[in-house]
Amino acid sequence: MISKLTRLINLCLEKNIPFVSFRLPGRTSIYTWVQLSGRIIFAESVNEIIDKHGFLYAPFHRRTNLPVVFFEPELIIKNFDIPESIINKIAGLSPLYPGSSEQVSMQVSKEEYLQKATGLIKLCQGDLKKAVLSRNQLVKKIPGFDAGNFFIRLQDKYPSAFCHLIHIPGAGTWTGASPETLLRIDERYAKTVSLAGTQVKPVDSKEIRWNEKEMEEQRLVTDFIIQILNQFKIKDYQIEGPQTIEAGNAIHIATSFIFDRTYLKNRMGEFLEQLHPTPAVCGIPKERALELILQTENHNREYYSGYCGLFNVKDRTDLFVNLRCMKILDQSFVLYVGGGITAKSVPKKEWEETELKSQTLLSIILKS
Repeated sequence: MISKLTRLINLCLEKNIPFVSFRLPGRTSIYTWVQLSGRIIFAESVNEIIDKHGFLYAPFHRRTNLPVVFFEPELIIKNFDIPESIINKIAGLSPLYPGSSEQVSMQVSKEEYLQKATGLIKLCQGDLKKAVLSRNQLVKKIPGFDAGNFFIRLQDKYPSAFCHLIHIPGAGTWTGASPETLLRIDERYAKTVSLAGTQVKPVDSKEIRWNEKEMEEQRLVTDFIIQILNQFKIKDYQIEGPQTIEAGNAIHIATSFIFDRTYLKNRMGEFLEQLHPTPAVCGIPKERALELILQTENHNREYYSGYCGLFNVKDRTDLFVNLRCMKILDQSFVLYVGGGITAKSVPKKEWEETELKSQTLLSIILKS
């Protein structure tokens, strides 16, 4: 039986209507925001929408030449409770935007990735401590693929991840299941997380052994966040971890930093711009790593390793790093995965890590 939510999602895609469906980690409620007027806010910086309330979708970096996307919600739907009148109304609409041609970049081969990883490892013997090397993987779309059904299964399979499916006319359809919190703010506290190091999830938790390279990755991200906290004169913060967390078929090391939200009063935009991209998705030193990423990677990361989520909604913010994500094209999927390169990296193991991460979405695609 096709749910009303599945029908709604597929209708919005058919009519080229901007929308986003999402479910927060550990929650059971799915929310879908539909922009029936077609209204989208495009901004160059998060600071341009800092006083607005809605859903934020930010690219990896402004040098990707893609805008920050913002939805101020028009139609909000919870779970599967969708009046038939809404379905009929959308079904009767003409497409809100014309279709756009899709450019598909060449995927990165294993040989190319190993070659690039080897080059970055050599650079890590000098001033570079870490650089995150990503790759894209093209997967042919299975005939009859149902985006709405895919999203339902995605959020069912990854209850502890931030799951989303968003359609942005002009910027594409994106989906993902991210394990990494960038910034969470509730009525009293703010929280950010350093997450780095990846292993296959073992059958027995007693088998978990983090090696020196993985622990070093975690330390680099943690030290960077402490530096940012000090820069903003944030004191008396609480540290939780490092601890092992599960993310689908993988495990990671995570350290959380919790502090009073008043430190970010009138400074949240500035804080986000200094915090992101963290060494978990870029590298350190940040500017040096960013330059190498832009020089080394032949593909545009677009919204991969950017951040997304709720922004200033009912006095809360829940933003997540856009990992384990893919872009849905007419004939194919473009998956984005990456890994941290340090002086202790082994190219073959880095490739295997990206293969592990790609299974987050591939495991659902291949069962479609």
